[in-house]
Order: sequence, then C-alpha cells, then structure tokens
Amino acid sequence: MIIGGVIIIRSICQKTGDMAVGQVSFHNDKKTKVERQVDHEQERIERVKEENAVRRAAAAAKVRIQSLRYQLLLKRKQKKADAELAKAREAEKAARSYDTLFSAADEDEDDEEEGVPKKSVREMEEDFM
Repeated sequence: MIIGGVIIIRSICQKTGDMAVGQVSFHNDKKTKVERQVDHEQERIERVKEENAVRRAAAAAKVRIQSLRYQLLLKRKQKKADAELAKAREAEKAARSYDTLFSAADEDEDDEEEGVPKKSVREMEEDFM
C-alpha cells in the first residue's frame, strides 16, 4: 500500500482573506513535491490474506471432492443392496408361486422314477380321489 504525502515549502503558500480556514493555494505548483512511501507491513498483511484465501479455496475444493466421492460410494452400496433385495424377493416370490409347486414335486418324483411319464395336475387330483 502506498501512502501519499505532499511536501510543501512555506514560501510558496498563498493565503488570501476570502479563503476558508485551513485552505491554502500555491504560487507555483512546480515547486511542490509529492513523496510516496511504501507501507511494507500493510503489503505483508494483504499478501498473507491472499495466500490464506487460496489455501481455504483449495481446502474447500478438497472437502467437496471427498464429499462427492463418499456420496457416490453410498449410492453404489445402496444400489447393490437394492439389487440383492430385489433378487431375494424374486426368489421368495418364485418359491411361493403355485406354478412351480407341482413341477418341483414332479422333478423330485423324476429323480426317483426315471422311466415313468409325467402326470398332469388333473391326473394327480383324480388319483388322489
């Protein structure tokens, strides 16, 4: 940060009666010097603020990336669990289905009797009665 200062030689100041208190004018503007001073401490403070802002932005980006990865991992796990649950439900539904009830019984009988032809459900009901 640059702090400006004006060095004025007293001999070039002009003050007239109609001027306000604290107001001055110059006879010759070329004799005035403008001196600039550099405030090193303020520059250091600004540089540290900028570096901290960059560090914070990098840390926030890193946290954001980790959060997205974690959310993706959770979605994958949830999808896998849903697929397993759907597969288990399908297997349970197939086990409870009456369509496969008699065919499973027939397969068991086929294992015992190889040469006997399969009976239909109606034939089995008639044999029962």
